[in-house]
Amino acid sequence: MRLIQDSTRIRAHYASLHEHCPGATVYQSPAWLDLWKHLGAEVNFVEVDGETMVPFVCRGHGALRRAYSLPFDTYGGPVTPHPNGRLLFENAIEPLGNASVRLVDYRSGVSSTNGAARNLTCHIVDLSRGYPAAAARYHDSNQRLIRQATERGVRVSVMNDEASLETFYQLHVRTVVRYGARGLSREFFRSLFATLVPAQLATFYLAHRGDAVVAGNLVLRWRGRASDWMWVYDDRTSPLRATNLLIDRAIHDEAARGSTELNLGASPNDRLGSVRFKQSFGAEPFAYTIYTHTVPLVGMARNVRASVNRFGARMRLFTES
Repeated sequence: MRLIQDSTRIRAHYASLHEHCPGATVYQSPAWLDLWKHLGAEVNFVEVDGETMVPFVCRGHGALRRAYSLPFDTYGGPVTPHPNGRLLFENAIEPLGNASVRLVDYRSGVSSTNGAARNLTCHIVDLSRGYPAAAARYHDSNQRLIRQATERGVRVSVMNDEASLETFYQLHVRTVVRYGARGLSREFFRSLFATLVPAQLATFYLAHRGDAVVAGNLVLRWRGRASDWMWVYDDRTSPLRATNLLIDRAIHDEAARGSTELNLGASPNDRLGSVRFKQSFGAEPFAYTIYTHTVPLVGMARNVRASVNRFGARMRLFTES
């Protein structure tokens, strides 16, 4: 295996592999990789053989260098049109040198010899038989909440103007701070809106009540696979059940596009409320794996940053209350 830096020739070869990869997702697409290059990250590829490549988004230098098969543990991993056996994680990370590495194995078949695997579950809504069949699998309680959202004056629209990005961004910050997480930058959303939306790989939704925007949603897609990647909301308006209405709209629209599935995202086992919420849309669990190799200094820095983020989140919530 060898490490290959991004170039026009390499990118064309990778794009061809991605185009013909049966399990490909939007997170492995050249457009998604370019998004991170626009934000200052470095993109490299580990070539397994002539028909298998693993994309990595790299940040930092020296002992703090980090390489992610895709940021935020999104659904990616090796790209190949002809799966040819399992890829050993340790072999894949060796060309990256002294870097902390996270590699996502969504459907491609990766193994490890040192216990680096972490098993996760996401929940996927089956759209293969269209919206009516998908909606028929909703739990009764969810159907009731969707009706209530409409009765309470919530309406959903597609966000077509860049001016509304600030509203979406502010809701994103408010949402993540409640979980002690660090939000993405404005530039991330601007770049995504400018590149993936025109290519029809992304759709932003906003939920309105009167003149106020109370929630939003960001759906990404590649061919038949769609991902409900980001819900944002004002927690003060949670009783409106705008998120239920937003997901229902996404299921309707993706089915109309011809998508065969909508991934509602990772479902940690310790967040049973999140699991039940996704199951209320008829979503079924799908298992995948993340392989991790962490250099000690990066692990320490990550723990410090998590503590700072949690403290900042508590302070913001205290200030707002």
